[in-house]
This record gives sequence, structure tokens and C-alpha cells, in this order.
Amino acid sequence: MYAEPVCRARPGPKHVASTTRVIALDSPRRAEAEAFIRGVFTRHYAARVASFAPDLMLLEHVGHSAKVGRIAAAAGWRGTASARLYLESYLDDAVQVRIGRLAGHPVARERIAEVGNLASVSPGGGARMILALAEHLDRLGYEWVVFTATRELIGIFAKLGLPPLALGIADPSRLGAAASDWGRYYDSRPVVVAGRIRLALERPRQQPGLARV
Repeated sequence: MYAEPVCRARPGPKHVASTTRVIALDSPRRAEAEAFIRGVFTRHYAARVASFAPDLMLLEHVGHSAKVGRIAAAAGWRGTASARLYLESYLDDAVQVRIGRLAGHPVARERIAEVGNLASVSPGGGARMILALAEHLDRLGYEWVVFTATRELIGIFAKLGLPPLALGIADPSRLGAAASDWGRYYDSRPVVVAGRIRLALERPRQQPGLARV
């Protein structure tokens, strides 16, 4: 199971600086990161998260606050070059074919990253997590991200001025028995979408207020 939506479990602290940290499979904080994601999804959707992206990123509070060191948001990603993606279960075509058709030009599969495990307990944490992850994936050479988006997540992208490309409906019937692990997630009618990483980086520079969403 691959967990994509943003989940907000409770209000977070205001006016607290944040930092990001990459968590690999062998990180001593891996169990903590997975427990955070699992707990947020359980509270929000009654979902059972059984698998995680190989690489995770944490957004943590820093500064003089009782919440310092606490995880505010998390997300994961994986490259698409060597394996079939979880979200391709919802599509009839390979993800690069679907993106290329909508973008109007060929898209290399190895330049696409699947993003998932996105969870937040802090107001604005989802948006900050998205922008931080976009910067990181850009440095790694990726050009596109694909993910399954709830209405809440699409709303975050709208606030950032980043309308994603809709690739298809996330139909739970395509998952078979595994769909039962998702609890109430499919009540939100999620959609498989794609976005250009460079656009995510350029838009906040053009409109600085977006970076503070």
C-alpha cells in the first residue's frame, strides 16, 4: 500500500521555523518517520499503511518552542525507471505515455518521480513539504512528479498556483482486496495527477506570498 494524501490530524504551532531532513531506508529515524505517517493516516482515514516509499522527507519545527523537534509533515518518493508504480494500477497506459499525451511532447520515464506518504499535522505544512520536496527532486534531476491527489491536496496546489494535470481516476476496484486497507480514503474521490517540478519552483519566486501558504 502506498499512501498519497495529505492528512491533517490536529492544529500545529504558528510562527515556528521549519527544517527538512531526508530519511533513507537505513536511517536510525526511519521507524519514527513511518510511525508518524501511519498514525496520521489511521486517524484521518482509518487507513492501514503497510508500505512506504524508499526515501522519505520530514518537515520538522525548529526554534524556541515546546514543539521543536516534532515532525510537522512527511512525504516520500521513488524513481520510476526500474519498476511499475503503484498508481499505474489506476491507469491503462504507462505514466510517461499519459503525461506525454497531455503535455504534447515525449516525457522520459526516468525523469518522473512518484510521490506519496504525504501527511501533515501542521497548518501550511503540506504546502511547505511540497515545495521542499520539489527542490530536492529537482536537484536529483527529476522533471515531473506523479501522485494520487485528494480534493484537499488539489486545493493546496491551487493555493500555490500549480494546477496539476489529471491523468485518471483512482478507482479502488483496480486494487482488489488491497482497497480495504485504505479505510475512508476513497470517499474523497482521489485523482491521479502529474506536475512539472520546475513550475513548482518558479511560481513561488514570481509570487513570494505563495511560499508562505
